[in-house]
Amino acid sequence: MQIEFTKEQYKNLIIANAISGWIFGILSDAIGKEYKKKNQISEELEKHLLKYAKDFGIGDFIDESEIVEGENYLDEWVTDKYIYPVIKDYVDFEVEDTISNELAWRDFQRDYTKEQIKEMEKKKGSDYFGPELYKYEKKYWDEFAKHGFSRLGIKE
Repeated sequence: MQIEFTKEQYKNLIIANAISGWIFGILSDAIGKEYKKKNQISEELEKHLLKYAKDFGIGDFIDESEIVEGENYLDEWVTDKYIYPVIKDYVDFEVEDTISNELAWRDFQRDYTKEQIKEMEKKKGSDYFGPELYKYEKKYWDEFAKHGFSRLGIKE
């Protein structure tokens, strides 16, 4: 079997694999065993893909100082330019979205009793409150968009 890629598709494949490898690496360190294998697979795929970097005219993706026994590694500038920014954007979004959702759910539960919430679930036939939580979440999304974390604090 042979798969053909354009130069751009090949670059995107390397970048996508590096991003997933980054995530698997973090989860491997934080959670352990189940992600260690996925991280190893991602690293092996990266080494395999990078064997063809020069053929695709992107030999600059390879860190020549890191070549060990013919295995290639991504150059640091690739990580700085393509991987870190995506990971940072994702983490920033995920943190703000998760905090917004958690605080919205807290506020929602302050406005409605457990009985009212159970009744809503019964009427909807679901415990999904996305539309109902939207106005609560929006308040926090708007806050983060305008002020980031600068006004976030804990009252005692």
